[in-house]
Amino acid sequence: MMQKKTNPFTPTFGTVPLRLAGRQDIINEVLLGLEEGPGSPHRASLFIGSRGSGKTALMAKLADEATASGWISVGVTASLGMLEDIIERTEEASAHIIDHTEKNHVTSINAGGFGVTRTIGASQTGNWRTRMNRILNELSEHSVGLVITVDEVDINVDELRHLVATFQHFVVERREVVLLLAGLPKHVSLLLQDRTVSFLRRAVHHHLGLVSFPEARETIRSTIELSERTIDDAALDKATGATGGYPFLIQLIGYHMWAQNPEENEISEDDADQGILQAQKDMESRIFEVTLRELSAQDKRFLVAMTQDEDISRIGDIVKRLGISHSNAGQYRRRLITQGIIGERGWGEIGFDLPMFREFLIERGDNLSSWPYPSTWSYSIEKGSKTDPQIEFTETD
Repeated sequence: MMQKKTNPFTPTFGTVPLRLAGRQDIINEVLLGLEEGPGSPHRASLFIGSRGSGKTALMAKLADEATASGWISVGVTASLGMLEDIIERTEEASAHIIDHTEKNHVTSINAGGFGVTRTIGASQTGNWRTRMNRILNELSEHSVGLVITVDEVDINVDELRHLVATFQHFVVERREVVLLLAGLPKHVSLLLQDRTVSFLRRAVHHHLGLVSFPEARETIRSTIELSERTIDDAALDKATGATGGYPFLIQLIGYHMWAQNPEENEISEDDADQGILQAQKDMESRIFEVTLRELSAQDKRFLVAMTQDEDISRIGDIVKRLGISHSNAGQYRRRLITQGIIGERGWGEIGFDLPMFREFLIERGDNLSSWPYPSTWSYSIEKGSKTDPQIEFTETD
């Protein structure tokens, strides 16, 4: 019996995989921004993508690269308390070069030695910008810059708007600081509409879509071989095709393939088949269900109509099936493309970009009645059937 080897695939959000697929050009651009100095456009970057597109992992990778180059990197999530967290994480990360400890000192002593009055250290006074300036000045004395990464951007977080507004002053003052933000398309869109953070409209925007099949294939193969196993060519082809170029699926399918017979030297075609099935179940609970909850009823209906086509859907056919205008169809199409669920295939043609999602919708079958559809809906679908559903609804939303 062969010795069991540690699974090298990491289908956990935010974990930097052994091999990061398809993002090297973006990594190179951001790292170039570190070298170019203040004024480089890449020092303010937005990473936009659907769940599982690798936003968090990419930012973590960039933070690691920056740290390896001598920068201080701190990461937070857009939430209440994030500004104080940035200061605390920066002080913690730079403790090896800067002594941030300050003792409170006595300012007065009342009679009898009681009622001692103390003042806090200078680094804890002033507003957030003032406190950050002190830290940045100290880092500058050691020729060290700061990279701030913010995940899950949300326009409803006031502190995020404050950070972006203050960062603009850092840019004007030519400070050695970089701001990287990541979020879902709709959240980023809302953020960019806010006038207080209009500065971000001029930031570099990276839309994280699908990676190419050759890149997905090479990532799976090299991850396995770097971990001292091999994979059958047929298994590799099946796994690659099943990923659909979706970064999270690359890790998820790889993880489950590896786990089938981890004591064997080679991953077989059967291992790939079982791994793909397990990955599909995980996708349903971790990606698909969450995605559905965030879609409007009209968007869901549009997707249901698309399931009648095996590969490519024509907008004209969708319009007929739903009984809506081309302008309304265009509205739903744009929203779903922005969210990374579907993509363009040609003039007037679209298809599912979220791998396995079409099959998931078909599998739901009769359970579609649990979605918030109006009672006027009449829906029937047979798995693998080309029969059109009978759908009626009004053009709202």
